Amino acid sequence: MDQGLSVSYVRFQVMKRLIRFSFLMFILYSITLCKPPELTNQCDPKSESYFTTSIIRYLISDSSPSCLPGFPKPAIPIWGAHSEIPSLVQIMGMAIHDNKLYLGGTFSFLGPNTGGAAILNTNNGSLVDSSSCPYLDLLSNSNVAISDERGGFYLAGNFTHIQGVAKQSLVHINSNCKLDTNFDVGTGTGGADIRDLLLAGEKIYIAGSFSTWNGSPRGYLAVVNRNSGVLDTTWVANADATVEAIAADTDGLFVAGQFTSINGSGIGRLSKISYDTGTPDLSFSPNISAGAIRTIAMGKDASNNKVIYAGGSFTAVSPANARSFEMDGNMTAWNPAPNNLVNDIITVGTKVYLIGSFNLLGATARNYFAAVDINGSIGNEDLQLIASDSIASIAEFGGKIYILGNFTSVFGKPRRHGFSVDPTNGALSDWDPKFSSPFTYPNGKIAFSSDGSKVLVPGSFSSVNVVERSGFGSVDLTTGKATEFNPQFTGSIRYLHVRDNLMYGGGLFTSVMNQSRTNFFILNLNTLSLEGPAPTFDSNVETITTDNQYIYVGGSFTNVAGSARAYIARLALTNGVVDSWNPTADSEVYSIIAKDDKIFVAGDFNNIGAAGTDFISSLDPTNGNNLVFPSSTLFPNANVNSIATYQNQFFIGGSFINIGGQTTSRFSSFDGTTGAYTHQLLSTDSDIATIAIGENGKGIVGGYFTTINGAPKPGFVFYDFLNKKILDNNLPSEGDVYRSFAFKNILYFGGRITQVNNRPIGGFSYTDLSSF
Repeated sequence: MDQGLSVSYVRFQVMKRLIRFSFLMFILYSITLCKPPELTNQCDPKSESYFTTSIIRYLISDSSPSCLPGFPKPAIPIWGAHSEIPSLVQIMGMAIHDNKLYLGGTFSFLGPNTGGAAILNTNNGSLVDSSSCPYLDLLSNSNVAISDERGGFYLAGNFTHIQGVAKQSLVHINSNCKLDTNFDVGTGTGGADIRDLLLAGEKIYIAGSFSTWNGSPRGYLAVVNRNSGVLDTTWVANADATVEAIAADTDGLFVAGQFTSINGSGIGRLSKISYDTGTPDLSFSPNISAGAIRTIAMGKDASNNKVIYAGGSFTAVSPANARSFEMDGNMTAWNPAPNNLVNDIITVGTKVYLIGSFNLLGATARNYFAAVDINGSIGNEDLQLIASDSIASIAEFGGKIYILGNFTSVFGKPRRHGFSVDPTNGALSDWDPKFSSPFTYPNGKIAFSSDGSKVLVPGSFSSVNVVERSGFGSVDLTTGKATEFNPQFTGSIRYLHVRDNLMYGGGLFTSVMNQSRTNFFILNLNTLSLEGPAPTFDSNVETITTDNQYIYVGGSFTNVAGSARAYIARLALTNGVVDSWNPTADSEVYSIIAKDDKIFVAGDFNNIGAAGTDFISSLDPTNGNNLVFPSSTLFPNANVNSIATYQNQFFIGGSFINIGGQTTSRFSSFDGTTGAYTHQLLSTDSDIATIAIGENGKGIVGGYFTTINGAPKPGFVFYDFLNKKILDNNLPSEGDVYRSFAFKNILYFGGRITQVNNRPIGGFSYTDLSSF
């Protein structure tokens, strides 16, 4: 967080708390005038110093140990990992050093976890600070937003939750960016798309691909009350196919789309209907016989007569992608002749702006964007987009045009999927929101707040204001934002381990920070430079741990720095040189724990350290011999992926469903002294990949499962390892959890996970185990 933002944030928090306390201060001050304090002991609740110091602690959010009450600091949103396709993000390595969380895996960006809608600053595209404007946390996609004309917005799309609350189809966002819980449309479209919205008076007009609204039949059009969200049952306009767009006129509203008739009128693709009843206005009857209209906009023609401009791919006498119509439906002479689909149209003064998938207007080359005068002449405006680019939406506000689509540069300057331009001089503005994912029709219909300071952007992205990080980066846990650490990285990280000021990284890669490193590196965290040279591993590294003398490495490799090392190796902690210790496994090692006089190992092997022990055993740290512990006869029947320990109990998870013939579904424990197993601690429907335990004995069991003990619970479950029972503090989630670790009592867990507690996340999440 930069210094200016930090100061503003602190001032805002202090002012907010002072206002909240003003009335309480007045009452308590009045009391003290009538009765002086009985004691001066600061720790006595009756004393004046107790009262005044408690207020100070509240105002500065002081939760440090004291006899006084503590007040935790407001939670700071921690950025996540993102890519253009959110479901492809994977976090495989995590580690903490100096209050920075290092992440490795498959991702392209780090950025705030917004979900599929974000409220941005109108001038520069920055996300409005969460302390004054909470993130919308939308799961997962939205298409269209409109202003509520009171400082807030209406937002529509195909989503299930917003700010952790179950909501569908259409929501109202108050001016403070918080969900209006009094506005409720029930099931809304039931999962179908909403394509456009219009607010007029006390009504919101809705167009889309739906055939029901909150369980009531509705043909692609509906009206709800702007305050309650209740369906207006007196307004009926039943179209026979999708309605794409709505535009307001003084005596009715125009609707456009794929339909061929509304209420049996026989007027298709473009129709005018009543605000009050939905009845079609038969005096407006354009001759459109085929195709579909995607977008419409009211405007004037060259004679200053009111017309409606339409874009799409339709036949009006002849095939067309953009035409205009008079108020009786007759087609005008305006015909820019784009050679392909038009997605959106706006009118600004005497100019009509078109965007779509065309590259010609008549014989004039224009890639996806064009300005056409109301007399039909084509303007010189050209965004210099390339053939692989596309544009989804266009809007005008405050004398600037805002454009969203699929592109990474405009006029040769970086702009990731969104930009704004001054139409009078073609100058690119400072609005640079840097979206994680592109926009495609029908999403990206933006709205501006009534005071003009904020813009709500709907889409299918997971983050905005992203910074590029290719599979490796770090987040400052104080500010919540990405650090400047940006190693150039080729490949994928599968494990990170920190000891003192060094980070050990393993995976499947060929270079780190533009230096050759094959599947293993050592990074000095004080200087952020590589230590080395590091030994070369001939295949991927899956796990790394250390003790006071050595680095233990497991994976799929069979050769390390030119020496035969089958699936497990040991390096000197001082210089990273391969040690003579060589247990030799017959298959992959997935997890290693160095504990006292044993090196515990787990994986997919049947033989390790010169003895046959299936999937789990312990090794002598001196010579690498198999210690045949926890058992010489009782083995899991399939691979073990993870080991963790707490108070001399060792917990294992993997693919096994029995140990020594005793049923135990993928999770078990054994005593560190006797080796005796405890079975059937819980049951999952698929593999366990990771186990982590905090200082208080609480932790996580994560993996590829979707049920725990027969009940739905995808990805992870919080677990009490001391009492060997599932905790009640479990949260709804979506996705698999591959990696986890506990730093004191803060638990971090990641993988291919997209939401926790009905809020979007970028590959990983965290929780405070001390609250369990």
